Amino acid sequence: MPVWIRLMRAFHRHLALLSWGVLFAVVLLHSLVSWELMLLAGEEKLVAPTDWFYYYLVTATTIGYGDLSPQTPAGRWVAILWLLPGGVTLFAMFIGKATTGLIDTWRRRAMGKHSYPGMSGHTVIVGWMGRDTLRMLDLLAQDSVTDDEGVVLVASDEMENPRPEHIRFVRVESLADPSCYRRAGIAAAGRIIVNAATDEQTLAAAFAVLANKPAGHVVATFDRGDTCAVLKAHYPAVECVLPLHVEVLVRAAQDAGSSIVAAELLSVAHGATQFSLRVPEVAQTLTYGKLFSAFKHELGVTLLGYTATVGAEPRLNPPDSDQVAANATLYYIADQRVDPARINWGACAS
Repeated sequence: MPVWIRLMRAFHRHLALLSWGVLFAVVLLHSLVSWELMLLAGEEKLVAPTDWFYYYLVTATTIGYGDLSPQTPAGRWVAILWLLPGGVTLFAMFIGKATTGLIDTWRRRAMGKHSYPGMSGHTVIVGWMGRDTLRMLDLLAQDSVTDDEGVVLVASDEMENPRPEHIRFVRVESLADPSCYRRAGIAAAGRIIVNAATDEQTLAAAFAVLANKPAGHVVATFDRGDTCAVLKAHYPAVECVLPLHVEVLVRAAQDAGSSIVAAELLSVAHGATQFSLRVPEVAQTLTYGKLFSAFKHELGVTLLGYTATVGAEPRLNPPDSDQVAANATLYYIADQRVDPARINWGACAS
């Protein structure tokens, strides 16, 4: 191995071990010794505090404007033998350490070694399913309301961040470990999607997530209804999603275009989409018929139904006489989300 390669490797190794505090101390010491030597050399114009700081900086960074320079032979020898070599070396070490730190930070984020415990209101996706997860990220990005606070992907696979410009990535040893989700700020997340490779992995991951008592809505995907029932028995508020391809296939055969309508209602890319909003706690008991009329004629959206409490079965197309209490969830079709502040809740009271 050539000598210069070994020297470079040794330099990088020692640079990595050198702390910022030590590096700044060495720079300060070198500057003070250089100043003392220039003072002894009779360079009175250079040793004024402001002039010296300026001269030392432009010399160490090799800018060298030339407006200040040693005037005595001794001062020039100090600059040649001590100030310039030491200053340039220290400046190179400063740049090298800063660059190394940035690269290390980028690598840690790409490899999922970084933690985000301070995040809140964000979306957490648990599990990596390749194209399905990428499609999920695209759909989340299309809805600015759920994308503004960011997305954190939690996975146990040997991989790097698939979308480093758009999402954060946390790699864990096991999706079944409750403590690992603290790195993703799970407790303050706005919404959590659990989608692992098998029902057993999804169930274990869901239990681990829920052990952190997250404030946001939790959605888990399952292939079998019995596994979903196990999770719902312990956490009724969790929303389980089962495959609907058979139901959609049959409905499309019986009623032409049903699959297109279903896809349209779930997509936020264009056209009308199904959304939901929570009735404020301060609202009085509301009449569904008045709500339907207000949504249609004042907001231009179509109300589909509601759920009275979290985890309850939705009531779709209910009679106008139904009473809707505070904290109920309303479901509607619109081109974009409705701001709850635009709704005159008092006018819809029973």
